[in-house]
Amino acid sequence: MSDTSVPAQELTLDIEAPAAGGTSIARHDGQVVFVSGALPGEKVRVRTEEGPPARFLRATVTEVVEASAHRVPDRRLNYVSSGSADDTAVGSGTQATPGSAGFGGMEFAHVDLAHSRRLKAEVLTDQLSRIGHIDLDAEVLPAPAETDGTDWRTRVQLAVDDEGRAGMLAPRSHEVIPVTAPPLAAGALHDLDIAALHAPGVRRLEFAWAGDHGALIVRGRPTPQVLDEIDSWLPTSFSLLAEAAGPEKNHGRGRGRGGRPRGRGRAHAPAPALRVLRGDSILTEKVDGRDFTVGADGFWQVHREAAGLLSSRVVDALPADVDAITDLYCGVGLLGISAARATGARLFGVEGVEAAIAHARDNAPDLEAQFLALSVDRARLPDSEVIILDPPRAGAGRKATSAIIESSARTLVYVSCDPATLARDLAALTGGGFAIESLTGFDLFPLTSHLETVTVLRR
Repeated sequence: MSDTSVPAQELTLDIEAPAAGGTSIARHDGQVVFVSGALPGEKVRVRTEEGPPARFLRATVTEVVEASAHRVPDRRLNYVSSGSADDTAVGSGTQATPGSAGFGGMEFAHVDLAHSRRLKAEVLTDQLSRIGHIDLDAEVLPAPAETDGTDWRTRVQLAVDDEGRAGMLAPRSHEVIPVTAPPLAAGALHDLDIAALHAPGVRRLEFAWAGDHGALIVRGRPTPQVLDEIDSWLPTSFSLLAEAAGPEKNHGRGRGRGGRPRGRGRAHAPAPALRVLRGDSILTEKVDGRDFTVGADGFWQVHREAAGLLSSRVVDALPADVDAITDLYCGVGLLGISAARATGARLFGVEGVEAAIAHARDNAPDLEAQFLALSVDRARLPDSEVIILDPPRAGAGRKATSAIIESSARTLVYVSCDPATLARDLAALTGGGFAIESLTGFDLFPLTSHLETVTVLRR
């Protein structure tokens, strides 16, 4: 420890309000503390992180002294073996808080599902106000056909430790916590016996499920014998793909939701080549009775109901007469194709990933459509009445919002998975003449800190 490092501390704190990232806000000696594992209104004991001096502290709950009525048993315990859970005592007879079972990606595992949506709505409202200077009381609605929030993921990534055990990463750590099943998974992913898999030499496992078929992509340098073992373990309803042999790189960095690059449509380094060991490299998703092909390693909405919900919301926002639609960050064309089919309009789509553009072209054989594999920041927007955009978490940014403001579009439908970058972009768009007609949040990432929003703007 350097002389300037701040040591870890044991503190007792009163939790004040929700914060971004699934944390909560407390204060100690006038300093803000972002606390993981707490709920507003609780009194908790925490351990702060050791590190360099900063304007704020980060801390994790070690004991709940006075629990919120909205606290429930930590659902992460359902995905780890009984020997993996290191429960810490909780005061007032409430449920235990997991120690080593506390993997990332389920920030609201200890929160009543309906209350977690209220917390997300508070954070969304705050970020719109604080970052975008937009005074709007946002709401976050449940996903269609929601049950208990644990059966929605159609894409799951698991890390693999040096011993070949697959699991989830601990928060803000490279430590792998082995799991018995993919957390929050839907369909056949839910039934995978992850504890029975032994995969030394593998760095990451990427699972996807679509309809009645799935795919597993193996990243890393496993031996042929390990790949054979994975093949034997994997159900026959899954295709199996693996990275082609080559220099070891950290291909996991810079990926956003569902494996989508975090950047704003800029040119990307080519993805590592994949070998098909069994089945096919393509999945077929069905939305409103129409097929959409997508690569096994391509971007698709993660929640089982998200594609249908978002495409219908986009279609509902369209004006009565539309001749041309521009779809930015179009991926394999889901939103733009759905909108063009509903209106008969010409479609122009832009996406920085060439493989996605190839699928978009295949997905629109019945439309007058043009798709361009190019960074959105570099694309020249054609004349169109409607622009749809669904960027990664980095948002659209200055160049893209400026191009939209200078375009001929009168209607803008902005689908976002990040309230902070949405607020930043909306500030630019409203400053450039657009007015927000509606903004609705959807809990398409239940029990996590994330949400999806659909904003309709007109001018």
